Amino acid sequence: MRYDIDVIQKAEIELLARMLGASSLTKKQLSLDSGISRQHLGLIAKGKRNFSLKSFCDLADAFGCTATELMAKLEEIMMELVKLQVPMAADKSKGLNYIKKNASSGNSPKNPKYLKDGKK
Repeated sequence: MRYDIDVIQKAEIELLARMLGASSLTKKQLSLDSGISRQHLGLIAKGKRNFSLKSFCDLADAFGCTATELMAKLEEIMMELVKLQVPMAADKSKGLNYIKKNASSGNSPKNPKYLKDGKK
């Protein structure tokens, strides 16, 4: 399956947040353990940079898992995001006015923030 770059970036952000939340590591400690600068981790967390293969492997090592296990978690997150996009894409194809109208009437898809802004 091919993934959209937006899905990949959102999944990387979510993966980093979940892994940090599940571990006792701080961002500073993760930076020291992985060898990735805090600035670069911050850019990944903001969706302005992507993981390189080396940084991905270094993160897996810092989190105490294999790159394969970390990739499985990343793919799981990407699949969750793709499933969330399907109803939004269907509604988006009907037009912004349709979405705004249904958002104000309470007939909205799963992501109300998407509807309030009228943006992705």
